[in-house]
This record gives sequence, C-alpha cells and structure tokens, in this order.
Amino acid sequence: MNHWLHGTFTALVTPFDEDAIDYGALERLIHWQIAQGADGIVIGTATGENSTLNEAERSELCAAARLIAGRHVPVIAAVGSYATAETIAEIVAAEKAGASALLLRMPYYNRPTQAGLAAHALAAAQAAGLEVILDNDPDRCSVEIASETLEMLAGAANIVGILERRGDLARCDRIARLRDRRFMRLTGAAETIPAYLLAGGCGAVTSVGNLAPHWLARLESAARSELYGQAQILQRRLVPLLDLLAREPDPVLVKLALSILHPGIGAACRAPLASARSELATFVRDVIEDLPRPLAGTVPAAVSRGAMGPAHRA
Repeated sequence: MNHWLHGTFTALVTPFDEDAIDYGALERLIHWQIAQGADGIVIGTATGENSTLNEAERSELCAAARLIAGRHVPVIAAVGSYATAETIAEIVAAEKAGASALLLRMPYYNRPTQAGLAAHALAAAQAAGLEVILDNDPDRCSVEIASETLEMLAGAANIVGILERRGDLARCDRIARLRDRRFMRLTGAAETIPAYLLAGGCGAVTSVGNLAPHWLARLESAARSELYGQAQILQRRLVPLLDLLAREPDPVLVKLALSILHPGIGAACRAPLASARSELATFVRDVIEDLPRPLAGTVPAAVSRGAMGPAHRA
C-alpha cells in the first residue's frame, strides 16, 4: 500500500526564546527538515515539550507549522490527554489549525483498562475528520495498547495505523496478523528502522530526525531497496548519536545539538526540564562534528512513497 504515511517523520522540537515560542527558529528548522528529506513533521510530541504548552500555544504552533511547511508537506499534530473530553477539544483545535493528520497519544496517569483505551480511541476517531495514528508509548503512559484491542478498533475507518515507540518486531508481526496489512505500523525507535521495515513497517517517527533527517531518509531508502549492507553502515553510524541522546531526558540534548548545528537557535527547554549537564556539552560537540553527512552515489534516491500528504484545508 503506497500511503503518504510511508517514510521518515521528525518529532520536531519546539524552540523557545525567553520562554516564548520562537517562530523564527521554527521556520528555519522546518525549512531545513524539508530540504534534508524528511517526509513530514510531527508537532506536539514529548520531544516538542507538549506538556509545557498551553492550549493557545498548541493551536498557534500547529497553525504556524502548517503555514511554514506549505500545502504539500504533512504536518501531523500529536493530541491527547488523560481526559477524553479534553482530547476531543485538542482534536477540534488541531483540525482548525490545519493539521494533516493526528497522532493520538493514550491517556496517561490514570492507566485505563483495555476497554477504556478502546472507548477513548473510538471517541477520538469519531470526533476527528482526519486520519488518526495511535501512539503506543507504554514507557510514558504506563499502559500499552494490546494487539487484540486493535481488533476492537477495526470499525473506525480513520484509525489508519499505530506508532510503536519501542519498535517491537514481534508486535509488528502480531498486529499485521490481527489487522489487515494495510493497517500501517511505524516505529519510534530509530535503531530499529531497517528491521522494522523488513517486518512490514511503513516508516518511523523519531526525535533524532531533528539532527540527521537526510541520514534517516537514506537509511529507509537503503532498507526498502534491499541494500542491506548500506543500511547496516548507515545504521551503525547513528549509534553514537543515539547513545548520547539517551543520557538526558528528551529533548534536552537534541536541543543542545541543534543550537550547535544552527547558531541562533536556542537550547532552552521549559521547566521542569533542566539544562544538559555541563560535562555532556563536549560530547555533544564531538558527535555533532562527526554527524553523518550525505554519501553521494552510495544509496539511491528515496523510493516512491506515494502522495506527499493531504493538503491544508481552507
């Protein structure tokens, strides 16, 4: 199935300037993402510090991203809270702001049962006029969408796929067996991209895409083109960066690295996230200097991924 969701999508940071959203920096980052080969951007994730944004900021961020990205680049809005009613309100706001699709995070803190998760997802899907991707993030939400629960959601035609944050290959296969293979599966773990594609996945949503979108696009292209030796080389070059980023809560070190890559873009996160430990700054600079650059002639251009995405509706 050649759906527009096939590809590599960046869970974009939210840049701040003295605690206000820096829309100039946002514009620079989005244009760079597009130029570097990202298939789309996702706003309002944990990487985007969604929990620190207020309702007005979420809507303004989505509207600004849509305007900057243009009509043909997907802007996926991450929505969802621990309350279903509040989640529906976020969906309405994101659609008005011009989102291309919705990434629905599961309720956090209150740890609902599988029946509760299914009811929450169905209510959100019924309220949405856009395609919905479920966000399965048990590390943050303390609950996991059981594979069997996805069967209960088969009647919601606009729930088109799931983002598996852990990149579990066994679950990827199990979901394909329980649902039609057209139900799309994306990985949130960059280290699993080649294996996940081989297991039937359609792409990835990653935080590291903020720093190396061109490299992830090449990695995906190599895996899809069955150039497994190239995919292995590309994957191994990413390992030091992935290991480093795990040393602080996301997106602390991603933002620090971006401030080095793009002078003038601040590294600040909102409280309660603190600045990176000073001893890590040197490591970040070393890894940034060794960041993978495009390799001319070694990996073919990205394979066709279908339509670029739904245009912004007026």
